[in-house]
Amino acid sequence: MRTDIFHRKPDLSPDTLAYPPLFNELNAISGGLSEITPELAMELGYTVGEIAERVAVGYSDHSVCKLLANAFIAGAGSSGVQITETDAGFFAAAAYIARTFLFNLTVFFENDGGRFRVRMIDKYGLPIERELQRKIEFYAHRASFPRAGAADTLMPKSITGAREAFSLSASKKGKFDGFAVSVIGKSAATESLRRALSASGARVIPPKHGVVAFSVTDDGEKLCIRDEDERWYDDGHTMALLSLIHFSSGEQELAVPPSAPSVTEQIAAEFDGRILRIGRDSGAREIFVSQNVLTDAASSAVFLCAFLLQTGDDVRRLMRQLPPFTLVSREVTVSGDRREVLSQLADGICGTHKENMGELRVCADGGWVNISPSRSKSALRVTGESINEEIASELCDLYIERARAVDKTSHK
Repeated sequence: MRTDIFHRKPDLSPDTLAYPPLFNELNAISGGLSEITPELAMELGYTVGEIAERVAVGYSDHSVCKLLANAFIAGAGSSGVQITETDAGFFAAAAYIARTFLFNLTVFFENDGGRFRVRMIDKYGLPIERELQRKIEFYAHRASFPRAGAADTLMPKSITGAREAFSLSASKKGKFDGFAVSVIGKSAATESLRRALSASGARVIPPKHGVVAFSVTDDGEKLCIRDEDERWYDDGHTMALLSLIHFSSGEQELAVPPSAPSVTEQIAAEFDGRILRIGRDSGAREIFVSQNVLTDAASSAVFLCAFLLQTGDDVRRLMRQLPPFTLVSREVTVSGDRREVLSQLADGICGTHKENMGELRVCADGGWVNISPSRSKSALRVTGESINEEIASELCDLYIERARAVDKTSHK
């Protein structure tokens, strides 16, 4: 049974304008040890007791992340909320647990290249929406919290084997006995990908010419592909390839993240299908969790391998079937608040189609531009998308200059 996450004081509309925002542009709380402290983690634990009934907490394989998670559990337990600890180990596995058990809220403490991040996700395993962020910010800035007595403190439950369950779930997206494939990397997410492929019947072998290889980001979300000729494709091209396979298999809808390349919409149109972007289109969140691709890297890899074995096709030929497009990404350092710079940049764009979903997408002359905050730096990541590298690079440079101008103006 799904429960309402806003079961307490549903008519509350907190005014958080007087407080500095907890959440950054990536719907997460990020910073160094001086910013994300055990005290803040415990305070967040108290906070969720005001807004949620069933909460899960996970953490990546880092001692500081475990310390922060334990502080959160202490705060949540003393607020009287039912807390469940999971050994997910990386974000995609935690999102799988959230969807499987329909937790009202899942909190994940993550090490991101020396910076630490707290991600909060809903029962779909997706970032919580802005309304809930505002409620969390409101309660977290209160001077004091009601504490439960010892008799009322709920001891945490636990879920073990999350990574194994995640791998098994991904392996069910396809079967391909004897299919040879390679996996490159050593992270926990990489190991789960290997397990998923092996459970689906693949022979996971060392990298070699003529064999498809996969690489996955440490959080288990993004997948990169190396084709049979040892050419690498980034996660943008991977999303485009999976979109092509999805619609060519007769599907009519596909939900994609806000940052998905615009070529996916062109591919959908060729098959009379439709792309729904999370954060823009209603129903996108529900569709996202029910599809076999793009929910996480392991499921996408299994789906792709099953398709290759079934059709006898290869990645080289499939990539040639994609509409011509190039992605060029660069970063621009900003000295001001990234959220404010991004907001002012969006406000200054007139006369063209734009979409602001925490990441800014702009329909530009000759292509599209996607602007998003860097996860680990005081910078914006600008990606130009067009039919060739020259135009994509020009679009990228144009919006870098605009971002610099906005950043400079905001400091006057």
